[in-house]
Amino acid sequence: MTDYEQARFAEAMAWPRRPGTLRRLLAALIDYLVVLITLYLLVGALFLLTNGGVKGSFWLNWKLCQEGTIHGAPTLARYDWQVCRTSVLGLPVAIWSVGTAPGSKPGETSSISIDLDSQGNFRPAALDLGFLELIALASYLLIMEFKSGRPIGKRLTELIVHDEADKHRIGLPVRKAVRRQFMKFLGALPIVLTGAWYSFQTWGTAPGGVQDYSSLEIVVASAALVLVLIWPIWIAISMALGDDPIHDRFAMTTVRVEETQT
Repeated sequence: MTDYEQARFAEAMAWPRRPGTLRRLLAALIDYLVVLITLYLLVGALFLLTNGGVKGSFWLNWKLCQEGTIHGAPTLARYDWQVCRTSVLGLPVAIWSVGTAPGSKPGETSSISIDLDSQGNFRPAALDLGFLELIALASYLLIMEFKSGRPIGKRLTELIVHDEADKHRIGLPVRKAVRRQFMKFLGALPIVLTGAWYSFQTWGTAPGGVQDYSSLEIVVASAALVLVLIWPIWIAISMALGDDPIHDRFAMTTVRVEETQT
């Protein structure tokens, strides 16, 4: 073994061991649930304050649908309605109704989607804040890793994010914390921008048929969805192989099992 190889080996042995893939995924899941529940409560409060003017459609939804009746324009009477509700701890985050017209003729709108207010009355389309889900998660991780290197998920699973240049530093330099989260969520950026564009495009529009999308919009949305699925798979494969994933290599950070003082 050369002197260089011996030095590299000694340096590697000085670090705490790397965690397994499942341990890191469990930490990530805990952090996601912490942010998701917080967002549910925040959007639920905004939903009530704006009488349904703000809603949230998140990746993980607790949705309950049942048959209902919508009172309003006579043209709505021919639809069979399902009233759907997403809520957490009894607090509504979104209420909407989907109507299907039986025996629709070609060219007629066969289905219609309507946002409802907190009393169940139809209203112009609400502002959907679902696009903030990953932005909030990235911001939370950035702040927690900058302060201590240990978001709640990593704290509970006894993991810590280290600056590779300073093993004993508590928390990451802000530059590295930003770089780490930027690269971690880079694959999700197109889907976030697409969701934000769609939310503001539809906000305040009148109730109407389920929107038809152009071929270009479908292609762009499909490409964004493929990327948002491939990116975390690539990260998980890197961790399974025992390597630092792309965001750690880019930021020059590493995740290790927390050392216990004896």
